Amino acid sequence: MESLWQDVRYGLRMLRKAPAFAAIAVLTLALGIGANTAIFSIADAFMFRPWPVKNAERLTVVAVSNKNGDPNPLSYPDYLDYKQQNNVFTEMTGFDLDLAGLGWRGHSDRIVMCYVPSNFFSMLGLHAAVGRLIQPGEGDALRSAPVVVLGYSYWQHRFAGEAGVIGQSVSVGGQAMTVIGVVEKEFTGPYSIVDMDAYSTIGMYRAGSSSTNFYTDRADHNFRTLATLKPGVTARQATAALGVISKRLAQQYPQSNQDQVARVVPERLARPEPSVSDSIVVVATVFMLLVGLVLLVASINVANLLLVKAAARQKEIAVRAAMGAGGIRLIRQLLTESVLLAIAGGAAGALMGMWVCRAMDRLRPVGDFPVRFGFTFDWRVFTYVAAVAVAAGILAGLVPALRARRTDLVQTLREGGRGMIGNAGRHWLRNSLVTAQVAGSLIVLVAAGLFTRSLTKAQSVDLGFEPQHLLNVGINLSLQGYERPRAEAFLRELLRRVKVLPGVESASFAYTVPMSYYSDGASIYPEGQVLNPAGQVPRVSVNRISPDYFVTMRMKMLRGRTFTEADTSSSALVAVVNETLAKRLWPGQDPIGKRFSRASAAAPPITIVGEVRDSKTSGILEPPGAVFFVPEQQDYQSIHVLQLRTSVAPESLIPVVEEQVRELDPNMPLFDVMTMEKCLNGANGYFLFRMGAAFAGTLGGLGMLLAVVGVYGVISFTASRRTHEIGVRMALGARPLGIFALVFREAILLVGTGVGIGLLASLGVAQLLKSLLVGVSSYDPFTFAIVAALLIVVTFVACYLPARRATRVDPSLALRYE
Repeated sequence: MESLWQDVRYGLRMLRKAPAFAAIAVLTLALGIGANTAIFSIADAFMFRPWPVKNAERLTVVAVSNKNGDPNPLSYPDYLDYKQQNNVFTEMTGFDLDLAGLGWRGHSDRIVMCYVPSNFFSMLGLHAAVGRLIQPGEGDALRSAPVVVLGYSYWQHRFAGEAGVIGQSVSVGGQAMTVIGVVEKEFTGPYSIVDMDAYSTIGMYRAGSSSTNFYTDRADHNFRTLATLKPGVTARQATAALGVISKRLAQQYPQSNQDQVARVVPERLARPEPSVSDSIVVVATVFMLLVGLVLLVASINVANLLLVKAAARQKEIAVRAAMGAGGIRLIRQLLTESVLLAIAGGAAGALMGMWVCRAMDRLRPVGDFPVRFGFTFDWRVFTYVAAVAVAAGILAGLVPALRARRTDLVQTLREGGRGMIGNAGRHWLRNSLVTAQVAGSLIVLVAAGLFTRSLTKAQSVDLGFEPQHLLNVGINLSLQGYERPRAEAFLRELLRRVKVLPGVESASFAYTVPMSYYSDGASIYPEGQVLNPAGQVPRVSVNRISPDYFVTMRMKMLRGRTFTEADTSSSALVAVVNETLAKRLWPGQDPIGKRFSRASAAAPPITIVGEVRDSKTSGILEPPGAVFFVPEQQDYQSIHVLQLRTSVAPESLIPVVEEQVRELDPNMPLFDVMTMEKCLNGANGYFLFRMGAAFAGTLGGLGMLLAVVGVYGVISFTASRRTHEIGVRMALGARPLGIFALVFREAILLVGTGVGIGLLASLGVAQLLKSLLVGVSSYDPFTFAIVAALLIVVTFVACYLPARRATRVDPSLALRYE
């Protein structure tokens, strides 16, 4: 132990004597470790960190899929059947999310409400910070137990953490409910990226609506189901057991459950939705691989620096060996120095990673939705940083230490350090490391280029509408307790006012906008079509719009007409369908005049009066889904989005529109006030593409910087070690251009070999990216060519200075060079 402490003290002294070298090495490792820390923190939040609940290691998500489709939430009736008939879970519960208005003391907020069965809190082992939680048996019946449990964060900022709010009545969606408690601080909600505002009983879900379809419609897949595995039961075994129940339900309910397969996914792989369970592992693997390559490049860079330093310390090492220092002791001394560098780099990298994580945690997809990523440091992250730092230190120091051990004592003590032509072969190890460094950097740069190209392709996707010069303003009339007649009068007056504002070309209302985080759907029954017993009832998206919606959005009508002011609640029910829905239900036919019913075959028929061109609705990547539009007056909802098509910058109209709303009702809150172009940068739009491109681009930039520094360092060191040789050549008549070519030839060999190896390796790595790219092949030749050319040019520019410096060597001084 004493000898190890001596090595540490000696290593610190040696590093203190070379502060520039230590600073460069620490900074290099800090960049690599910091990148690893940031990415691992993200992976930790989404995949590794357990929920603060009981039996978190056995907690799973139950989902269903049709054939090879993505897993999706269950319907509430299916959840009840799986809960009653399974023998692999100790307990099952679930939740459904909705946007609601919570009013208290004359002020209303738009909140995210989580509706849960009565066993939700007890199954998860949660406790109340204040008051009590929903108890088993409470509120499972329809429209029973009108109670509210507040989220801790919402309780703090809305009610200032007052315990006196317990027992008070609040208005939720126009319904009076009693606040009974506040959930514990550590639990932010069952939907991993959303900080839940409040919880209520499942029996109060949409209690203000006359529809009870949620409780009976097996095609309504919105109930997210959680289950705790019995001890000893695996997720695969549970999936097989639920498959028996799936077949039984398919036989009983063929219209909704045919070809439906249940899946059991570990909860940590289903954040925030079970549909990401397959892709999240791929994404995590890709980015951990990329940051691993960056760290490898950084470690190789430091290894090269240590090789240079070891070469300069050959006499010292030879003297120590001659005085009796064993080979193991020499290796340990040099490894100690590299580990000390890595520890310092790890500390700096951890601070850098913490800063990046805090910056990312403040990132929000557009809108005022309470998104919470939770990229925080915990013992798993610190353990990872420590392990990475030690591994990087050993990786960077092992090769130089082993190389130093094989020093020829007699040769080293005798020679004066001249660098001759014959010595070039002795630098093969250092040159090999630089080649590997260039290859690793190229792989990261190729990934960055592919992600950037993918973002560019995504941004050029035909949306089916024009997002430019379009302003969205969200309004929820229920937040102020507006009943339908009063709400419709408010909306008519607001629309009249904004239409005459300077710079407004057209204005309309919609229930939701493209790429929004909320939408609605309905099961439809085409008139005259008899579904096969095995056929499923089509469930499609529905939007409620005002007459000028298609003009405002600039969506092309293909046939028929749009809505008019005559399409009211007292007129015949009408709809406009998109191309996809028309082709699905009436292939090869004109859909105008066709009729369908929604919710049930016995419901009043709806006549199709128009067909509109397909447009993107729920995601940039997703193909256009089946959608139909109905007049807002024929299907009233309190949530409206006012949309303005402008001839001026839409942002400039925000204060004017807000003033008009305040004049009508000073207390009416607005939400998601933004341009459509900004809306497209949300979670369902370009946000993830931008994040992926930004992450990959940053890692690519780090890799290229480290490669440039590594190549520059080796060429510069090699040129300095060959000063005597260069002096002899110049004394014998060599011209500066020849000396320049002599030095540059080594750079060409190193970089060319590294680029060649990197291109071959990139072809294999690119296969992992295939599922994450849009509109670009993983073997995109343009990306490979541009990245290779960029790296070659940048590294050659870095080699220019040492090559030019070599041409200015004074032969008389070089011949005396030691």
